Amino acid sequence: MSTQAVTRSPNQPGTSGDWRHRLLFHHAPLALVSAVILILFMTLPPFDTQVYPQTSMGPGVFPQAFSQQVDEGGQMNLSEGRQRRFFMSRVTTATGYVATGLIGLTLLIGPANLLLRRRTPVSNYLRRDVGAWTAIFSVVHVIFGWQLHGSGRISAMLNYFFTNSWRPMADNFGLGNWTGLAALVIVVMLLALSTDGTLRELKARTWKDLQRLNYTLFALVILHVFFYGALLRLTSPFTLLGVLTVIAVVVGQAVGIWLWRRRHARTTASQRQL
Repeated sequence: MSTQAVTRSPNQPGTSGDWRHRLLFHHAPLALVSAVILILFMTLPPFDTQVYPQTSMGPGVFPQAFSQQVDEGGQMNLSEGRQRRFFMSRVTTATGYVATGLIGLTLLIGPANLLLRRRTPVSNYLRRDVGAWTAIFSVVHVIFGWQLHGSGRISAMLNYFFTNSWRPMADNFGLGNWTGLAALVIVVMLLALSTDGTLRELKARTWKDLQRLNYTLFALVILHVFFYGALLRLTSPFTLLGVLTVIAVVVGQAVGIWLWRRRHARTTASQRQL
């Protein structure tokens, strides 16, 4: 979710040429690939959320599955209203996992630069632009999820977080929503901070410290997915993709830390020799 290097470059921040470069090489590919993945999630049978156990969002911290009745062809018999709910569920799940993949990508850009021996500036445009699309899909995910559980009513939003006696919900549904809300606040805040002006105002050190909330964001998203029952659907490709994303991020960060320490040790040794 970061921005550009502090040093001056031909593609200086704020110039029209820089924006054309980013639109052509960052935003256009990100939009195209994300749209293709979203369409595949929405159309391929293995990603149909109807064929996997649904989560019983009820008492208890840990989600539980409830049984579904299927016909001889293995498909659920759904009324028109329930068909709409499952369509909304499929859109919500698809946009959520696209956003999760993009968050993981923002956390792999730094280790990739170290692995390829590229400069690792305070921030770069690619991470900023991937972060922007992460925020877009996160907001779309929340909107469809709100439509799914709250029928789009403003008053229904409170039912996501509080009981009838106005106590914070502490079951799996409530915890899933609280972690989701915290993740949404962070991703929107990071998007707002990812500007050239904010970097200049806050200075590199403070700005970078705030951008490290991206790690907290990723952890909250994983908890959000867990409370919404991802582990109940171990045969689902969504769960498999989620697990692979977590593994990739953990391994990538471990490699990045190792490479950074090795580079730092070499720099320190060279300075001592001088």
